[in-house]
Amino acid sequence: MNSAGIVLQVVDAFADRPFAGNPAAVCLLPGPAREDWMRRVAREMNLAETAFLHPREGGFSLRWFTPKAEVELCGHATLASAHALWETGVLRAEETASFHTLSGWLRCRRDDAWIEMDFPALPSRPVEIAPEALLAGLGARPVRMSTTGCRWLVELATEAEVRALAPDFGRLASLAPGRVVVTAPSADPRFDFVSRFFAPDLGVNEDPVTGSAHCALGPYWRQRLGRDAFTAYQASERGGVVRLAVSGDRVLLRGQAVTVSRVELTPAASADWSAG
Repeated sequence: MNSAGIVLQVVDAFADRPFAGNPAAVCLLPGPAREDWMRRVAREMNLAETAFLHPREGGFSLRWFTPKAEVELCGHATLASAHALWETGVLRAEETASFHTLSGWLRCRRDDAWIEMDFPALPSRPVEIAPEALLAGLGARPVRMSTTGCRWLVELATEAEVRALAPDFGRLASLAPGRVVVTAPSADPRFDFVSRFFAPDLGVNEDPVTGSAHCALGPYWRQRLGRDAFTAYQASERGGVVRLAVSGDRVLLRGQAVTVSRVELTPAASADWSAG
């Protein structure tokens, strides 16, 4: 924070060039912020997630907000936060970025242009009968379906079906939960599988590239393909590449990131941010 106001860095995560991947705003503060202020800033930024972090013992405290709600796990905004810390010199390139979150400690390491994130795996269990709102909302028939408890995971037969989806977000939002990962084997030999992610209950109809979804996709495709490591593509309009490896109850996610802008809040917007 400077004397004029608070600065947010906007980073395209899971991208190797501007205007691709998934944009997140990163707000580095000297201490804890008021929750109502963070919610207002996230609504103003109107990105899938805005990340708020501040130093604490062992690393940084990190919270993520959509324009509508706080979330327990977010991959792309964690990637963006680590990138911002290294790019601004808060951390040296060889230092680990350690974040205390609602999902426990998450750690990121830099490997040249790539950032590796150590995240919890989200195993899923099969679902025999799909909710009608899910089928109607997607307008597609699953090959297989499962749930992690916090999201539905739907496998379709082909990549073309995944790309062609035009969901009814009102119907999907009526689900409990209203978050849906749709996946299929990739038709492109560079990738093992493709996916899309819909979260209308969080105010994000389609998330461009979703790290947390790959915490479920990794264990799912390991069981399906009998392998531990994958290269995946999230087939949103912006699109993004995720490399991942499943190791026990953890998933290592790898992606790239690019800073595209910096937003400075006015003194009036920065007033009364502190929870202290």
